Amino acid sequence: MDRKAIEQYRLALFGRMVMGVSHEVDNHLSVVLGFAELLQASGGGEKKALDGAGKILSAGEKIASIIQQFSYYVRPHAPVVEPFSFSSVLSEVVLFSRYDLGRGNVTFALPEKDEACRMRGDRRDFALALLAVLLNGAEAMAGKGGTLASGTSLSEGTWHITVADEGPGISPGIMPRIFEEGFTTKAEPFRSGMGLPVARHIVSGMGGDLSVENRSSGGCLATIRVPAA
Repeated sequence: MDRKAIEQYRLALFGRMVMGVSHEVDNHLSVVLGFAELLQASGGGEKKALDGAGKILSAGEKIASIIQQFSYYVRPHAPVVEPFSFSSVLSEVVLFSRYDLGRGNVTFALPEKDEACRMRGDRRDFALALLAVLLNGAEAMAGKGGTLASGTSLSEGTWHITVADEGPGISPGIMPRIFEEGFTTKAEPFRSGMGLPVARHIVSGMGGDLSVENRSSGGCLATIRVPAA
């Protein structure tokens, strides 16, 4: 798989128009933040005015953070190998994907923050692989709902990052093809069948691997294994 395929999938996943939308929102957001700061500075000590300004600022800062992280991760780039923590990437990805992960009555259970879970690779590429796995699990529960849970564990110098869903699982006839480029069972538009293949390719480039198996209790368990940094 070449770099072009990865970047094409990145753009397909995030959407070609969203960066333009985020730019427009950012322009208006700067006005909101500017006037909120002015209101806070000239509130005359009135508690309601100061509290209101504080809430505007807080909401504006959250929106700014969402736009900043989304723009950072969607942008095509040349890979850069560096150390990073899983928890920081996960929190940044969830910041702008929470709505998509929660569609269809799905609850996403964040793992306990573990700064010790560190690895080496391209941070943005790893985030793309992680997002592909998370969305795959969430989409498996569309309609029925359920819990999407993520966890980490360390074994013999390798981090095991798991994503478990409560969907119907994968039938034996389909399981051998899930990492096949272009293979998809979904009829909806923009389903390229590239999520898991791209994710496995990225993780493999970090010296690790990605596997998906059915859980005995129902649903699927995806496991990303990467060397500890």
